Amino acid sequence: MSDNTALVPVNLNQLPSTQLGTDEQFADLAKGSDFLSRLQLFTKSKVNQQGLIPQGHYGIKESEEEITDLGTSVDILPLARRPKAIDMRDMQAIVVSYDRASKTFQEIEERAKTPNSHCQAGISFLVYERSTGRFLEFFCGNTSALREAKRLFPYLPLTEGDIQRRAEAGEDVSGLEPRKYTPVTLRTKLTENRYGAWHAPVVTKCSTPFPKVPSDEAICKQIMAFLTVKDNGVERVEEEADSGRVR
Repeated sequence: MSDNTALVPVNLNQLPSTQLGTDEQFADLAKGSDFLSRLQLFTKSKVNQQGLIPQGHYGIKESEEEITDLGTSVDILPLARRPKAIDMRDMQAIVVSYDRASKTFQEIEERAKTPNSHCQAGISFLVYERSTGRFLEFFCGNTSALREAKRLFPYLPLTEGDIQRRAEAGEDVSGLEPRKYTPVTLRTKLTENRYGAWHAPVVTKCSTPFPKVPSDEAICKQIMAFLTVKDNGVERVEEEADSGRVR
């Protein structure tokens, strides 16, 4: 095998830098679009059978042929949450609703109670994943994931606005103070019943600090985009369904 470094006529150690701009700027540009990729726990799915990722592993579906394998545990920063209902009966025209008070959401939520309905309703989280340095959506839409979703709530940031909203709703807010996000480790466990076995997420407190996180400005930008609802909270997704991306 030839040594390609021989083709470089200069000593690279003499260069002061190989880029103009910050790493964060390049990471933002490399996204290519405003769509969020999804952090998923893959179990008993087609991609497992295809050998793209082992069962019980977390991953990010980049395309029909590529999945970024993150292993059996991931460290995340939970940043925001929203309701989400998704109707996948027609994969060429997927319907997504973020307004639980809407007729569309309620119809999908009702259909989701029927097995093999290709509909799900649950909680969508905006998270920042440590190893990839990416903002992602983590959707808890099945029974096992929803049982664990509430364990993520205490790790979400709490703002003055959140406290005021709770007070206006008549909740007891005594002792509540604003807090930042707290690192979480998502693990997996094998769950089974008389119908079969599958992997479910497990929420645990992260024991390893995040040495580097995005700027407050970048986090606020992502949270605002995540919580901004358009078209009365209903989206009709076509191409993004295959790549596992949402916004």
